[in-house]
Amino acid sequence: MTFVLEKSVTQQISMRGVIDKFFRKMFDNTCQSLETLDGKQFSEQSWNRNHNGIWTVGKSSEDAIYIDRVLHNGNVLEKVGVNYVAIEGELPPGMSFEKSGALATDVADKINMSKANRYFATGSSFVIHPYNPMAPTAHANYRYFEIRNGEQPIYWWLGGGADLTPAYLFEEDAVHFHQVHKDVCDQYDAAYYHRFKKSCDQYFHIPHRDEHRGIGGIFFDHLNNDNPEKLLSLVTSCADAFMPAYMPILERRKDMSFSKENKYWQHLVRGRYVEFILSCDRGMRFGLASGMVKQQSVFNCMPPAASWEYDDQPLPGSKEAMLKEVLKTPREWL
Repeated sequence: MTFVLEKSVTQQISMRGVIDKFFRKMFDNTCQSLETLDGKQFSEQSWNRNHNGIWTVGKSSEDAIYIDRVLHNGNVLEKVGVNYVAIEGELPPGMSFEKSGALATDVADKINMSKANRYFATGSSFVIHPYNPMAPTAHANYRYFEIRNGEQPIYWWLGGGADLTPAYLFEEDAVHFHQVHKDVCDQYDAAYYHRFKKSCDQYFHIPHRDEHRGIGGIFFDHLNNDNPEKLLSLVTSCADAFMPAYMPILERRKDMSFSKENKYWQHLVRGRYVEFILSCDRGMRFGLASGMVKQQSVFNCMPPAASWEYDDQPLPGSKEAMLKEVLKTPREWL
């Protein structure tokens, strides 16, 4: 059952403001932590919309804040792509979640899709590609979205999650990452972690490979079936858990020794990452189709180097083969 807000316009604007400010704080604090670890700073590009609604380089305005940052060729981090948005606009007539492939929902039943609909969207995303192949790629994205009739929201949801994509599997890393997120989810509902972990495994799946992108984490979308304040607290707590879940792993692995063969395997794993984004990611398709996402932002999250082979099956019994087995059949880590 979809939860529909029974709030005044003033209260809803206040909720938007809270989540918007949180995502901006998360964006800045996470970048600062990564800069401290790496010793190199992010570069930044802001975007704005012209009178035709086209994204152009320039300082963001009040109704369209869109910021990309990238850290490239750092001391520890080979590439980090991060993004923050807080935008208002109109979905093109006929644009829906179903049409874009973003997610099959009953939203079309509540909205007249034959006309343009006003929306507000805010969120922050991070994709971290360490240089050392023993350190896993990490991804986190949290967002809030609403469709409005004038000033009144008629449909809203929260979404997001975090997941881990190792080239080399260390079971203690997987356990730690999942345990931190489970501890947060359990504060709100004992069923949340298992539900979100299953959703993560299902979403980050590459059908043409019959493999999962990584070793999972948590993922949820169209979360709106409970008290808004509770869900807001859940999402902000999960977002706050990302760095405690990931940074100890990065610290453990960033200085490990590795070979050219290890680095090449990392590039093959990164190739799967690219395949998922370009062929499977529903949110990316919706963002590009609706005009909410710049193409530069999509490619900003791509790995700095990736490889493909005609037949990349690893040697039986190798560490690479062990990873492939887990990618074929997700584990319960806790």
